[in-house]
Amino acid sequence: MNIGVDTVRPAVVAIDLHRGHMDLSVATMPMPSEAAVGASGARGPGEPLNLGGPRDPGGALPPPAAAAPPPRGPGPGASAALTTLPPSATSKDEFDLGIGYMQRKDYALAEETMKNFAQKYPSDPLIADSQYWLGESYFQRQQYRDAAEAFLGVTTKFDKSGKAPDALLRLGQSLAALKEKEAACAALGEVTRKYPRASAGVKAAVDREQKRVKC
Repeated sequence: MNIGVDTVRPAVVAIDLHRGHMDLSVATMPMPSEAAVGASGARGPGEPLNLGGPRDPGGALPPPAAAAPPPRGPGPGASAALTTLPPSATSKDEFDLGIGYMQRKDYALAEETMKNFAQKYPSDPLIADSQYWLGESYFQRQQYRDAAEAFLGVTTKFDKSGKAPDALLRLGQSLAALKEKEAACAALGEVTRKYPRASAGVKAAVDREQKRVKC
């Protein structure tokens, strides 16, 4: 599968994750009006996290709905199963269920929940967030190809969402883990160029990652 990172600044990265191929080209596209993203302080469902290193989300997950908290993951040898929500459950209930699984590190269940959310509620305001957390569920299990594809979806389909700076950072980290240094550095460099108002935590994480990768 060919996956491209199409940015609004000069760097355009085309990445074939499955074949390990990178192609960096130059294109100039107009810069959209900049909205404030990544603001510090209390984080709502659509705001970015203060991300840390490659495997450290670094910020508190949004709390799941108290009405339908998912159970803890099963012990070794047990079969994991999604919590069944009542028919009256809303899209927010399902999203919060997935966040609850992320909090409990039940990443496979979080993946399934976020996929279900996207299928059932493709136009929901939380769709960008669900795509981000889908990527995070892969990233935390070191499934970096799937993670990169999910984060790329956020940066291309929802590039003005509050999760876009975080997703672009995570895309760079995923590519670095895949040994795609040039593409990783291009993605990381786009974070501050495209999102100058990204949170201080995201900017600091980008700086650390660029130094770690030796961009």
